[in-house]
Amino acid sequence: MMSDAISLTCQCGSFKARLRGADAKNGNHGVCYCVDCQAFARHLVQLDRVADAAGGTEIYQTQPHRFEITEGAAHLAVLRLSPKGLNRWYAACCNTPICNTPRSPKVAFAGVVAANITAPDGALGPIRFRYKRESALHPVSEPAGNMVGFVVKTLSAILGERLSGRWRDTPFFDDGGNPVVEPRVISREEKAAAYTR
Repeated sequence: MMSDAISLTCQCGSFKARLRGADAKNGNHGVCYCVDCQAFARHLVQLDRVADAAGGTEIYQTQPHRFEITEGAAHLAVLRLSPKGLNRWYAACCNTPICNTPRSPKVAFAGVVAANITAPDGALGPIRFRYKRESALHPVSEPAGNMVGFVVKTLSAILGERLSGRWRDTPFFDDGGNPVVEPRVISREEKAAAYTR
């Protein structure tokens, strides 16, 4: 099922986007329990909204060229939990986590926070992986899923974007390969608070 009806909105409605041609084939749908995703949501005071009771953030990982900002681009902001960490994008108007990307646009993937996505039933496909279950706040009984399949699909997509040149088509980086917004690395004190469970 392919649809252009997959949209994303921040909490206050000032930032809006859509995912073009996104479906189960063109993305990985899963849950991430890693401490970094928890820290990102906790730093923005959004953990209870975007994560489940075990601290898992449901994500839809797809290619950045599918991500189109339709309103409120000026609200897009980015932080890093460490100087060499992922770019963690959010809507500064209301601190809504949007997605994660690598620091280089040549590694073309975006893990979009599903809590902000509106999509037809089944559009993203079933949850196929649960990453870092050992970092969950509570035991997770659901299976991890096919992690090998997840990695292969991710690497294949990144390679396809690189070979096709579509990695250049991204709302997150400029033509020089720099983030469109200057990333802010959180302070040592902020980091300590973000990682405190």
